[in-house]
Amino acid sequence: MKYYECNLHTLPDGSDSPSRMAVAAKKLGYSGIIISNHSTAGEAYGIDAAKLVGGIEVVCGIEILAADQRRLHARAASLRDRFDFLAVHGGDEKINRAACEDPNVDMLAHPHGGRSGIGVAAAKAARDNQVAICLDLGQMIKLRGGARVRWMEMVRRDIDLIEKFGIGLMISTGSRSHLDLRSPRELVALAALLGVERKRAVEALALPGSIVDLNLRRWASVGVELL
Repeated sequence: MKYYECNLHTLPDGSDSPSRMAVAAKKLGYSGIIISNHSTAGEAYGIDAAKLVGGIEVVCGIEILAADQRRLHARAASLRDRFDFLAVHGGDEKINRAACEDPNVDMLAHPHGGRSGIGVAAAKAARDNQVAICLDLGQMIKLRGGARVRWMEMVRRDIDLIEKFGIGLMISTGSRSHLDLRSPRELVALAALLGVERKRAVEALALPGSIVDLNLRRWASVGVELL
C-alpha cells in the first residue's frame, strides 16, 4: 500500500522547502506527498528540486482560498489544468458546500475550521461529484481542552455522514513544517479515536495517490481516455 500526505504547505506558504518535506516524509514511510500551497501564497519554491529526491513522489497541487462561491468556482475552473491536485480551503458552510458541488475539485480541506462541518447537503454533493473530504488531524494534535472536545464531536458527526453516503476520505496533518509531520501509523491511530476503522484509515492515506494517477491521465471527455 502506498501512503500519501495530501495537504502540505511549503515555502512561501510554510517554513520548509519541498525537498525538506520530501526527505522527512520518506523517512516516515510515505510513498508520496502533495504540496498544496494556498492560492493566495503563490506556487511552492523548489518543486523541481524536490522531485529529484529518490524514493518518494512529489506532486504539485494547490489549495484554493476564496471569499465566496462564485470566486471559488472561477478559480477551480482556471487552475484545474495547471495543477495535478486541486483542494479547497473550507471551514465556512457556504464554501464547504460550493467545493463539494464542483467536479473540478479533488478534495475539501479543513472543512471543520469553523463550526459547521460539512452537513447533509454538502455530503450528498461530495458523493455525486466525487469530491473527497480531508480529515485534518493537525487540529486534533494542536487543540487542547474544550476546543478539542468540540472539534472531535463535530468531526465524528461528519464521519457518520461520510460513511453513510460513501464519500472519499483523506487524512492529513496540513503540515507547514517537517516537524509537524506524523507517520502513517500515527495518523491511523489518531483517526481511530474519531471512530475511523483501521482499514478505512489506510484506504484514506492511499486515496490521494489514486486521484493523482487519474488526474495525470489524458481524457478526451468523461470516461474517454487518450492513450
